[in-house]
Amino acid sequence: MSMNRRVVLRSRPRRNIAESDFEIESVALEAPGPGQISIDVGFISVDAFIRTTLNDAGFHGTVGIGAPVTALGVGRVAASGDSSFVPGDWVFGPTLAQTHAVMPAPLFVKIDTTLAPPSAHLGLLGMTTGLTAYFGLLEVVGVAAGETVVVSAAAGGVGSVVCQLARIAGARVIGIAGGSDKLRYLTDTIGVDAAIDYKNEDVASRLDELASEGIDVYFDNVGGELLDVMLDRMASGARISLCGAISQYQSSEIRGPRLYLRIAERNARMCGFTVDHFSARFDEARQRIVEWMRAGRLVLPEHVERGIDRFPAALVTLFDGGHKGKLLVQP
Repeated sequence: MSMNRRVVLRSRPRRNIAESDFEIESVALEAPGPGQISIDVGFISVDAFIRTTLNDAGFHGTVGIGAPVTALGVGRVAASGDSSFVPGDWVFGPTLAQTHAVMPAPLFVKIDTTLAPPSAHLGLLGMTTGLTAYFGLLEVVGVAAGETVVVSAAAGGVGSVVCQLARIAGARVIGIAGGSDKLRYLTDTIGVDAAIDYKNEDVASRLDELASEGIDVYFDNVGGELLDVMLDRMASGARISLCGAISQYQSSEIRGPRLYLRIAERNARMCGFTVDHFSARFDEARQRIVEWMRAGRLVLPEHVERGIDRFPAALVTLFDGGHKGKLLVQP
């Protein structure tokens, strides 16, 4: 009998997640029933939203104690109880954090591995990474040539793509990340114009030097105090895209900005979004991203942890900032 190894929630994190909040269990792998597919999971996306599902209540739902941890992934169909899928199809959807998944077929979509390798459908072509960056920057706030764009968590998956999309648009890009290694990654691999080390530099002072005429676009992945720093340095007509608040996901409550009146004073605007609102346009975005990939204008290095046992550590790594580019687990 085939076995499935999966990551289940052992206890709700009190604040910062720890590997001890999870455990790995093995269960028998059942055959798919009518309307279901069985998937050999190839890659699992390690995303910040997973942290919100570990609380008692969250926007993305709540994982029960003893239940498999929520996660998106790609995999190959091993057996099918739905005529829309056949064995060998590569699919994307909520695989959960496990080696094999038997799930309702309508939750999954086929992916075209001739466009890019399967893992890229979680990265540059992925909903929570490339597509989030694409719509969050180009549609939610827009960017024009010559503008100054600042990106927080710039060395992460979404941030890396946002920086490059802004550069493609002709903007001047300032990336914020932690540590000299990440700054080198931003300047040498991603091609930002300037990088700020929030762990070892005063961000406000550096921004005053690098963006003395103000910030035109801020892509916010972090929230918290850093958002106030940006609000105080907005140029007239500036735009802020609220993508996430990873600095606060491990807190008991999310704090809003103190300097929100700067939005009115600077004739600026701040807009939040979730990428699923743009689902009707995913194919359009993927086509453009593939063109930039093939032209060598858009890259996204992958940090891959191998083995489902590494998923808890990978999730901790995401919040510790111990990776660059797209963080994945290959079960």
